Amino acid sequence: MTAPTKARSRGKKAPYLAQIDPRDLLAHPSNLRNQLGDLTELRDSIAASGVLQALTVVPEDDGHRIVAGHRRAAAAAEALEAGEWPDGLTQTVPCLVRPDLVGMAPAQIVAMLVENDQRVDLTESERAFGYAQLELFGLDVAEIARRTGRAQKHVTSALKLTKLGEAATAAADAGKLSLEDVAELEEFEDDPKTMEKILKDVGSSWGIKHKVQEERRKRQVKEAITAVTGELEAAGVKIVKKPKEWPYNCQMARVDQLETADGEKVDPAAVKALDGYGALIEERYEKAEAIIVCLDPEAHGYKRTGHSYYKSAAEVAAKEARERAAEERRAALKAASEIRRRFVVEKYGSAKGSKALLVEALRAAVVAPGFFDRSEADLVQALAGGDVRDGLTAGVDRLNRLLVARFVAAEEANLDTVAAGRWSNREDMVLPWLARLAADGYELSEAEVTWRDELIAEEEERRLAEEQEAAERLAYEAEDDDEDGEERSVVDVHLPEGDVDPDVPEGDVDPDAEAVEPDPCAGADLDAGEPAAEGDE
Repeated sequence: MTAPTKARSRGKKAPYLAQIDPRDLLAHPSNLRNQLGDLTELRDSIAASGVLQALTVVPEDDGHRIVAGHRRAAAAAEALEAGEWPDGLTQTVPCLVRPDLVGMAPAQIVAMLVENDQRVDLTESERAFGYAQLELFGLDVAEIARRTGRAQKHVTSALKLTKLGEAATAAADAGKLSLEDVAELEEFEDDPKTMEKILKDVGSSWGIKHKVQEERRKRQVKEAITAVTGELEAAGVKIVKKPKEWPYNCQMARVDQLETADGEKVDPAAVKALDGYGALIEERYEKAEAIIVCLDPEAHGYKRTGHSYYKSAAEVAAKEARERAAEERRAALKAASEIRRRFVVEKYGSAKGSKALLVEALRAAVVAPGFFDRSEADLVQALAGGDVRDGLTAGVDRLNRLLVARFVAAEEANLDTVAAGRWSNREDMVLPWLARLAADGYELSEAEVTWRDELIAEEEERRLAEEQEAAERLAYEAEDDDEDGEERSVVDVHLPEGDVDPDVPEGDVDPDAEAVEPDPCAGADLDAGEPAAEGDE
């Protein structure tokens, strides 16, 4: 070991330079650097030129303790151990010995901060740790800022960082957490799990800002829920858990969406503390809202006015009963259809029988030609005794029979469609067809009679609704006339030539009127069928 050599001293506590073996130097217990880092380049530099910048040390007992220069001391020691010391140089490093710092721990730490900040920057956590040590020695923020040359806001944020835990200091050292964010994180100091959630998997300070905002919102919601819960409990209101199917398909319902059997609204404030009522708490982003609910509206005789898919047990049972009855009726009507089709084949399935429906078939072909598209080929063949394609070469009588067969088959198909509960654009033809069958001798089954009566009732209800609408329209027009205070003017319409002149008495002949030829077919029976061709019956 090489004994330290001193430069001249100016006083007992005056700093002086000394050459000291780096292996004899003691590390400072309050060293701000947690890690010395990679010393390779620094060691290579020392091996080439030695240590050019003096270390700062304080005398301690028989040795010296490093205040600033831990990396240089460690690199120099490695170079000596590896035999890489420069030739011709003593195996020592220059040191500025500071007797004035002996026993003055705060001053030593300030020296570390200043010294290191003038070289390789300290990490945020290292710098914050140094400020915290100074604070322990009684220095306030203003004094720490004055001695280190930093802004007070910077020192305050750094001191807060030391209280946020390892996750925060690690994020700060990694450059993901700025000291500006520290003030915002401080509110989560008492919640390590939330702190960890905020700092987890963030790439920058901006990511932390987003997470802080979200966690702050959650905390506000939680506080709002606590406040609303307290108010409800103080008012004696039962707090209920929100059902999974809320709000559209559950038994309970909002009181403000209920009304009595008489159509009166229910006051939530008046019933909220009664049995059978309660409150569930809904989150509203940053707020919380108490919704007063009735646990079983049907039991209280209420009607729901809000949108809901919920059905009570009684409603479900009634619906199932209706569906069973409808299914049974569809089955009964399907069975009746088989008997009815046998009747139409027997009644209209001949050349003579088809003539009774010829005019109706012709009318339907002209007015609603698309109606024939629904006719079933099997029934057409049973009625006409042949295929529809026979019409390509058939004569008039055969064509008439084929037309009637298609008409009857279309009527039956339309009947089956409506009876099965499917939509038809010609539902209006069902009742006339059933009436025609009954007039021609078909006895309707019990299911068909019930169905027919229902259709008649629906038709009557529709007719009454139309009449009421027309009456309301006339009343509205009359009221409109009364408001105007004027009667509607009557327009004298000029009659065209050949029409009756109102000035000519009935029975007289207008001499200027042209003679009108008599209708040669005035006595013709338009509903009569064509005479049967010989051999077609």
